[in-house]
Amino acid sequence: MKRKKWLKLLLVGMIAALGANCGTVKGWFGKKNPGPDRPPEVMAEEGIKKLKGKKYDAAIETFEKVRDRYPYSDQALMAQIKVADAYFYKKKYDEALGAYKEFEKLHPTNKAVPYCVYRQALCYYRQRSTIDRDQSFTLKALQEFRRLKQKFPQCEYIPKADKYMAKCIQDLVEHEFYIAEFYYKNKRYQAALDRYQGLVQEHPNFPQKALAQARMEECQKILNTPEEKKGGIISKVTSIFDAKW
Repeated sequence: MKRKKWLKLLLVGMIAALGANCGTVKGWFGKKNPGPDRPPEVMAEEGIKKLKGKKYDAAIETFEKVRDRYPYSDQALMAQIKVADAYFYKKKYDEALGAYKEFEKLHPTNKAVPYCVYRQALCYYRQRSTIDRDQSFTLKALQEFRRLKQKFPQCEYIPKADKYMAKCIQDLVEHEFYIAEFYYKNKRYQAALDRYQGLVQEHPNFPQKALAQARMEECQKILNTPEEKKGGIISKVTSIFDAKW
């Protein structure tokens, strides 16, 4: 009995000694002592390496730690943008867009704002659809690129923005022509005529201009026939409700 009592006292003493060092106790039970945080410069560099290595989730986690632990450091500002970049490279465009917008909102005078606006436009641009489908993302991309040119006309991203804008306009024009052709082929001549006329007036140099003009003449001839005139009022009312991009 005395031996058992002595062993119990020894065990209690060992536990008490271990309890004086929390890090050691955690080590015994499988939890490592995290130790002091690394400097923000070191963590930021690590995040950049992960980003370059296409380890996007790991990069996001590292940059978020920098942002949260050192909110007033220069690295925290950079980390906010890098989180957005990581989402962008992952093709998580909604998340990237939100992060770029948040940075612009919180730091409107920061020198990185032109980059964030440019990236916002790219987030929309990368989600464009084919010309036979809705062009909302194309239109939003065009608006953001134009905003970039208006607010930061001398920034380094303008040459690339100009190329993307040209492609957006091309897509929107082709989409409009596609709709005009759809109306024409379905004998909705007034709606088709309105679309063709809009294209010729707003984009006089678009590639299908000659065909559009020929279609306009044909639509006008058909609409001027007695049979079409009878239903002309209905056709005009219908065309009013056709959405323009």
